[in-house]
Amino acid sequence: MLGSCILAASLWLTLQAGRSISASRLDAEGLALLKQGQVSEAEARFRKALDADPGDAEALNNLGIILRRRGEADKAVALLESAVQRRPDDARIRSNLALALQAAGRLNDAVAELKKAASILPLDPSIHRNVGILLAQTGASDEAEKELRKSLELDPRNSATHQELARLFAREGRTEEAKSEYLAAVRLAPAPSLHYELGQLYSNNGLLEDAVREFRAAVGLDPNNGSYHEALGSTLLREDNLSAAEVELRRAIQLDPQSGEAHRDLGAVLRRKGQPEEALLELRRAAQLLPQDSRSHFMLAQVLQKLGKPGEAEQELQLARKLTQKEKEGPLGKAYNNEGSKLLEEGRLSEATEKFRQSLGLNPHDQEAQYNLALSHLLQNHMDESIQEFHTYLASVPDDPDAFYYLGLALLAKGRASDAMTSLQRAVDLRPDDSHAHNALGVALADLKNYNRAVTELRAARSLEPGNAKYGKNLECVQGGVRVCTLTP
Repeated sequence: MLGSCILAASLWLTLQAGRSISASRLDAEGLALLKQGQVSEAEARFRKALDADPGDAEALNNLGIILRRRGEADKAVALLESAVQRRPDDARIRSNLALALQAAGRLNDAVAELKKAASILPLDPSIHRNVGILLAQTGASDEAEKELRKSLELDPRNSATHQELARLFAREGRTEEAKSEYLAAVRLAPAPSLHYELGQLYSNNGLLEDAVREFRAAVGLDPNNGSYHEALGSTLLREDNLSAAEVELRRAIQLDPQSGEAHRDLGAVLRRKGQPEEALLELRRAAQLLPQDSRSHFMLAQVLQKLGKPGEAEQELQLARKLTQKEKEGPLGKAYNNEGSKLLEEGRLSEATEKFRQSLGLNPHDQEAQYNLALSHLLQNHMDESIQEFHTYLASVPDDPDAFYYLGLALLAKGRASDAMTSLQRAVDLRPDDSHAHNALGVALADLKNYNRAVTELRAARSLEPGNAKYGKNLECVQGGVRVCTLTP
């Protein structure tokens, strides 16, 4: 009997080894095909590898990469999460998971994965750069700058990192610092995109001569890029160099016939050169391609009026005015949100709430205003409204740990401990070092009479912030059986 057991075990191990060898061979074949650009054939090999070994991390990783590139981000995330479970210390797989999470719109989750990858390979400059890029997208500019500078410390001659730091500074209006980083990147690798972005920086600051120089450099390095010709032509138009602008804009349209900006600016050139019939053709095309662009409709109205078509001209003029008003409302909505934020800091909660509502009335998809409105309701103990607004916010930002934390507090206040636990667990998963979230999760678990887990969470909160007396009292309360004391989330 013992001999037959040993034989069966040996046979099982032999079969498993065979499956592993088969999967490895298929993975190697798939990678070779992928490098040759034969994506479908590579995908088939990776799927066969998973048939041979469902736990094959390499196949899961490579198949996840293919699906992400194809635009199937959610499916890619599922595969790459499985790969990470099998190889939690593989920074390469975690980085690929982060890219898939980014593609799925889960930026905070992506940042968390890249930070784990950085903890595994702390001296990898590319991981720090990618963390910085994602942090910048989430609006965490200070942290982003820190990561990008860390990447440059590790690899000071990396042009791509200088470029990302320049982009960050440009978005923040730190023009001189952006210029310095762009110039550093150009010295290291004079890529056309660097000259183009530096040209945009100059153009946005009214330095047209410098902008023209950089756009010409971009065109020289990549003469078949319509965007570069369009930018050069538009800047030459601003300099009133109409003949040179026309040449560049016609070339831009030849390379990219769908460029509404090139058609619009060519129409402007032709109008100023006294060629209204030709300008009309270009501006009609611009209005078709850029239906929300007030400038296209306004110039079209002017040309129509000149050509003796007052009815059409009036229609275009009215549309241009409506679009102009809409364009003004965007900054106004931001201004309302900024006013609301200041009122919130001052404790003028009802006034702040009204400002956030006004902001959302003008910009219904403004995520910051949506979050602030939910928070203002929470601070006023309007829990039902707060819960509703946080759910709306999380539908568009599904990985914000602060929103999950505050939603959990609101749910706890409404006595919905189970829902609160789910929300607070998500907050802890997204930000494991958040003592407030651990504490609130412990309170929710205690409400559900899951005392062992509650103690674990409350101990975590206390270890993260030993000086917080509230956490110590909550822990003592739960350890004492929650009979004569009150827990504070």
